[in-house]
Amino acid sequence: MEQKKPDLCVAIDFGTTYTGVAWLNPNRERAPTQVVSDWPGGGGAGDASNERKVPSVLAKKASPRGTRKWGFLCGSETPETEKWRYLKMFLEPRLLETSKSRGITWAPKSMQEVHRLVGEYLGEVYKHIRKSIFRSNGGETEVYWDDMAIEFIFSVPTTWQGQGILNDFQKIIRSAGFGVPENHEVILGLTEAEAAAVSSMLRVGTSLPLDNGDVFLSVDAGGGTTDLAFVKVCSASPPVMEQVQDVRGTGIGSMMIDLTFQQLVKQRLEKHPDVLSQLPADLHVKLSQSPYYKTQKHKFGDPDFYQEDESYRIEISGVRYDFCCQELGIEDGHLVILKSEFESLFDLQLTKIVKLLEEGLDKFGKDGHGAVKYIILSGGLGSSEYILQRLQEHVEQSERRSLSGTRVQMCVEPQLVVIKGLLLEHTSSILRTRIARASYGVVTRERYSAKRHFQQRQETDIWDDKVYVPEQINWIVKRGEKIVNGKNMFATITRHAGLTQPLSWIETIVSSDNPEGCEPSNISAPGVDKLYEVRANLTEVPGDQLVTKKKRHRSCFWKIKKEYHVCEYEVHLTVGPSGDLRFAILYQGEALPGSSAPEKITVKSEWDTSPADETGNQESSGPLTSSGSGGSRAVRESFNSDQPSGRLEGSSIRS
Repeated sequence: MEQKKPDLCVAIDFGTTYTGVAWLNPNRERAPTQVVSDWPGGGGAGDASNERKVPSVLAKKASPRGTRKWGFLCGSETPETEKWRYLKMFLEPRLLETSKSRGITWAPKSMQEVHRLVGEYLGEVYKHIRKSIFRSNGGETEVYWDDMAIEFIFSVPTTWQGQGILNDFQKIIRSAGFGVPENHEVILGLTEAEAAAVSSMLRVGTSLPLDNGDVFLSVDAGGGTTDLAFVKVCSASPPVMEQVQDVRGTGIGSMMIDLTFQQLVKQRLEKHPDVLSQLPADLHVKLSQSPYYKTQKHKFGDPDFYQEDESYRIEISGVRYDFCCQELGIEDGHLVILKSEFESLFDLQLTKIVKLLEEGLDKFGKDGHGAVKYIILSGGLGSSEYILQRLQEHVEQSERRSLSGTRVQMCVEPQLVVIKGLLLEHTSSILRTRIARASYGVVTRERYSAKRHFQQRQETDIWDDKVYVPEQINWIVKRGEKIVNGKNMFATITRHAGLTQPLSWIETIVSSDNPEGCEPSNISAPGVDKLYEVRANLTEVPGDQLVTKKKRHRSCFWKIKKEYHVCEYEVHLTVGPSGDLRFAILYQGEALPGSSAPEKITVKSEWDTSPADETGNQESSGPLTSSGSGGSRAVRESFNSDQPSGRLEGSSIRS
């Protein structure tokens, strides 16, 4: 039976510097994608509102009513020192700690503060989405908003690794109001580069002809991160494509150009402190956010502008129009920046993009792939003509066979292809095959082998009297393996329990970012992260559907037969495009009550493996099969629990 479509699909690309939103009604045939562009305070000259995205900015000070300015409302009248910028990058704990250790004053004090600020900003975005869609539909949606079935799809950067940051982001999203009404759902969708690739595949924002078998590289260079995705066209009509290697990304973006520009100006000012009193305070920061600087940055490299100019003038607000200082390079109230200086700002980021590109091409060649037909640029930094020209020069000068004849192309609307791609993929499912970015498995026990389990702890199953080694890992899907949409990945697990014992167990899901072929074999090995404890409760399964066996035990004078249950069920694992995980427990092909990923997650700080049940509730050896691992192993780990029966529950645990 065909699944009922939601009333609305809304895509959100929360970016380091700007945030974009688009929506559509999937129930209308050929429904157009609507881009939210009526952002509060937008429309002024030089505010970049032509990008149809809203600045990811939040005022530090709240009004007497407790509200904060955000987006375009944080205009030039709000001092830069009173604005929170680049909040997205601080969602990565490593970057926050690095910023604090380096004494960066504009970094939040703690991760809790980062989560609160991002939640406040996204809360304002959510409220405006509701108002904007309400206005577009003649007021009808405002009345029925909470009752409508709405799916909110968020993009995720490739640089976010591990379940911890994804879980945190989902909590923040809900705190902002997304997914709170019963019929609303939050979905972590494609990475930015994958979403851009989907748009390119359907020729949204580009007229490039793509044929069956073509491989193209999607490069989404945004405000704070740059993502790469190699994809292959499986079918041009209907459109179907697959990844040919895992997406990769790094902290490269237009934000870095702004920060480097700040340093350039600051170094000039520090050499002439006697002039500072005649200039606005924090001039280096103000200039980096001024519309005059942004215009020069956006147009730099455009062949229709400044072809012969060797320097560029940036107006300084707050000084006389005739103010001059030759030592600082100020003429008639304008800061003069040499063309070579502007080039150096871009070249620092370009060098990193090329390095990321070459690393991807190295693997592309080793895997035996042919040529890349197109390199397609998107994102804020990806909209730079200078970056486009230099990358094309690099490709033409390269001796790689994979770049022979490769064209570098920019999307027509590079800032919007991500949100459009999110909607297209969600409604059409174009990217059918992805490459696993990490390994995922379950904690098991294996039949003891002197060769494989030297000096590892052993235990004897009280039901089959066989010797096992606990705390081993069976990898359901391994890093670098293909994940095909709709293909089940699961572990078949067999457990034993006495007839009077509770039929309730916990399965432990783990992951590893170790390189391909270096997956840890047990939980004590380096590189293992414990993610979830998923409870399978079979207490409501009718007795006639349970399998029983008899254990024969010989005493001194007679034989004793003791019956016990043999419970076999499947732990199904779904790995989303962003790496988010969903689980389901199936028994005899039917989902157990409540079998889904946990909505509320209890974060723990350490392993909490329980000893064997004193009452003898253990599992037997049995096959553990999965679509991704290509092998079968014995299953292990019995846990006690006092949680209520009849549900699949879980807890996220960071080791």
